[in-house]
Amino acid sequence: MTITKKAMLLSFLSGFLSLGLEVIWIRLFSFYGITLPQIFSLTLALFLLGIACGSLIGKNLCQSGKGNISYIGYAFILSAFFDCLAITMIMYFPLEGMLGMLGIFIISILFCALVRGIVFPIVHHLGAEQKKTGAAISNVYFANVLGCTISPILIGFYLLDIFTTQQTYLIIILITLITATFCVPTKWLKSAVSIFAVLVMMTTFILPEKVIHALAQKKDENGQDLKLEKLIENKHGFIQVYLNSNNDELVFGSNVYDGMLNTNLNHSRNGIERAYLLPIIAPHAKNILVVGLSTASWTRVLTSMPELESMTVIELNPGYPQLAGMYSEMHKFLQDKRVNLITDDGRRWLNKNPDRKFDFILMNTTFHWRNYATNLLSKEFLELTKSHLNPNGFIYFNTTSSFDAYYTSKDVFPYVYSYVNMSLASLSPIPEITKEQVLQGLEKLKWEDGSRVFNSFEELNKGANNILSKPFVPYHNIDFLKLGRPLEVITDSNMITEYKYGFFNQQ
Repeated sequence: MTITKKAMLLSFLSGFLSLGLEVIWIRLFSFYGITLPQIFSLTLALFLLGIACGSLIGKNLCQSGKGNISYIGYAFILSAFFDCLAITMIMYFPLEGMLGMLGIFIISILFCALVRGIVFPIVHHLGAEQKKTGAAISNVYFANVLGCTISPILIGFYLLDIFTTQQTYLIIILITLITATFCVPTKWLKSAVSIFAVLVMMTTFILPEKVIHALAQKKDENGQDLKLEKLIENKHGFIQVYLNSNNDELVFGSNVYDGMLNTNLNHSRNGIERAYLLPIIAPHAKNILVVGLSTASWTRVLTSMPELESMTVIELNPGYPQLAGMYSEMHKFLQDKRVNLITDDGRRWLNKNPDRKFDFILMNTTFHWRNYATNLLSKEFLELTKSHLNPNGFIYFNTTSSFDAYYTSKDVFPYVYSYVNMSLASLSPIPEITKEQVLQGLEKLKWEDGSRVFNSFEELNKGANNILSKPFVPYHNIDFLKLGRPLEVITDSNMITEYKYGFFNQQ
């Protein structure tokens, strides 16, 4: 094999491994950073800065006559060492507090990228050692770009459904070490690197999941540690289930609170009264759409509606149906013949099915400041949902207390109401809710086996009081003055809840 072909192969592997590592760092950092949109930008900036600094070192090596394959091998060994050190720090020596762990991430990403960046100028230097320099460098660069392209596709679409994030990270280290063994010149170093590679390979498949567990540690409002009961991981993200001191099972999606596994209105620490409001407002609903399954608690409540004929549930992450299947109460929802569970993006599915109409649409999916939240809160999305409603239909969605979300609702729908943190945007007015109406609505609710949801008048009355304890507020009575600024319409273009008024500037 000519030196140029070797340079192309090493350039391909360098790009493949570097971008693969970047994908994993973005995934880990985003998990710790509760999927804030700024995390991607910060990770990318750190990685590019590290690559730039590493390239400067590589340039100096080339100028000093050390720009050869041996030094590429040394760089790969050093890369593997720093990669192992970084993940070990996260798993076993996490610094207390947000700033401490943030510092670990910043330093780890920067140095891991820096060491890998050393290879980039060396492979181009090797590729230029012939007469047709321009063509050679172009081929080497093409190989690098090809590796950079294949890696995130392979990892993001396939490997993360087969291996955990931790395993994928260690596999990248393993490939790095295997590559290094073919580059280093001496037998003893080849043997040492081979032993290192074997240890990494054994660790990949023997070591239990520790990275996400270390990053997922949480405390309750009293400062007590929450017990991580379950962890579901796939290419779409992570789902965690914690057990608190009250034996409540709390569900987190990618490290952000999703809800509680609970359908008991009289045990409403998860605000389940918001779901029970729907049978009161729309007692005759026959065909409904739910965007986002989450814990399945809300959808389970809706199956008790007496006139329900069809419920379409759109959920992007197959981990949530998997989670629901682990609990007998929620599993009943999955077995309900009226329920059609579809794995897809909610917005994409609505665009693909323009003729489908529903009596109402429920969406209790995400915090307004999270990455991609605009896709489910914008004026464009609400207009899309409006086109899928039957006459007198409505959409009921979680604003997570974003006043701009209510304002956007009013820009699209003629009638808007607030209940707790939910926006009910309707095509027709909804009259004031009475105690008698609530009691009558709750009394009609039955599970699939015919048993009543409320077994006594005491339960029924307490549940009704829970619902009525939260005011159902017409739009003109919502107190927007405490916001302290003019309201703005959320659009696909401005993404104000993610950036302008996001996590770091919540107003």
